[in-house]
Parts: sequence; structure tokens; C-alpha cells
Amino acid sequence: MSTSRALANLLYTAAGTLAGFHLAQRALQNLHPAPLPPLFARWLDHPWRRASLDPAATLDLYGLSAQMVVLDLGCGTGVFTRTAAQMVGPTGHVHAVDLQAPLLQQTRQTLAAAGLSERVQLHHQGASSLPLADGSIDLAIMVSTLGEIPDKVAALGALHRVLAPGARLGITEEWLNPACMRPATVRQFADESGFQLLHSHQTALTHHQIFIHAP
Repeated sequence: MSTSRALANLLYTAAGTLAGFHLAQRALQNLHPAPLPPLFARWLDHPWRRASLDPAATLDLYGLSAQMVVLDLGCGTGVFTRTAAQMVGPTGHVHAVDLQAPLLQQTRQTLAAAGLSERVQLHHQGASSLPLADGSIDLAIMVSTLGEIPDKVAALGALHRVLAPGARLGITEEWLNPACMRPATVRQFADESGFQLLHSHQTALTHHQIFIHAP
């Protein structure tokens, strides 16, 4: 067998193994939704991922502007939290919520390094029990989070409670994430929770949907 054919076979085998692993992880997430383990936290802030998500452009798509009160649900290592804190300005505020304390600690450190700590309040909390007042949020965002939550109805119900009437909910899913939810499934859960689709946008690696809080 030639060297080139052997190399091609090796690459095909590796690709098949990766594809099989990804499918297995996706099936497992569908059966037992769970947050991404802290072991993979480094990937959350990887430059390639940041480039594909483009937090500033995504938040602009959501309609984030200065002086807003923003909720980043499932903030992870704070990839979107940091950018949101910059965009809301000194008179805005960001609530960053995550169930995993190690990820919140990383968010705390990066916010401090960027001089943005005063604009952000961190909450070690689950998605369905948000420690926020009714109607207190102008914009809520969920980036690759909804698929990891076991009780999606309860989580979206909590978001509906804390969002002000007419406020927006931005949901982004990454196609390569094992917990990725299809756009139609996201819309179904959002519709059942009192949200109306305002706009949607897809790229090769992500899909974004912006909903409005319907009183």
C-alpha cells in the first residue's frame, strides 16, 4: 500500500471516529442534558470559537445597547459577559448566571483583568430559580445553553418572569456542540413559554434566534 493511500485511510478512520464520538455525545445529551464539564472550559474561550461566534456582532444582532440591564444565562467563562459589560457602558449592568462555580471563578478573574467587575453581578444559580426581580431585565441571552438544561420549560418560564414586557431573548446554538438544539425545537419551546419570534439568522457554524417577551 502506498504512503498516500495509508495516510488517506488513517484520515478517514480518524474522521469516522470523531463523527461517531460526536453522534454518541449528541445522543447522550438528548437523553440526559447536562452542562459542559469544566474540563472543557478552555475550549469555551478558544480564539477559533470566539471568531465563529463574534460576541460583539451577536449581541448587536440581539439589540443590546448602552444602559441596558442584561442577563447572560449560562455564562460559562464569560465570553459574552465581558463583551456585554463593555457594550452596556458605565450606566448599564450585566447579570451573569451559571451553575458551575469553577466557570464563574474564571469569569470573575477575566472581568477583573478587564476592569469590568463593577458592571457585572455573578450568580451561582440554576436556570429555573433566577434571583432577579420580575420585569427587571431588558435583554436575556443564552449561548449554547438551552440544550444543556434538563427542564427547558422551567428555565424559559423563569426568563419570561424576569424580562420586562417587550424585552428580548437572544438564543444562539452552535451546530458542532453535542447539545445543539435545532431552530424549530428552540422556537417550539420559546412559543410555549410566551415568547414570539422576532428574527432569526444562520451561519455555517451557528444559528441565532431573537424572541420578544409577549406579556
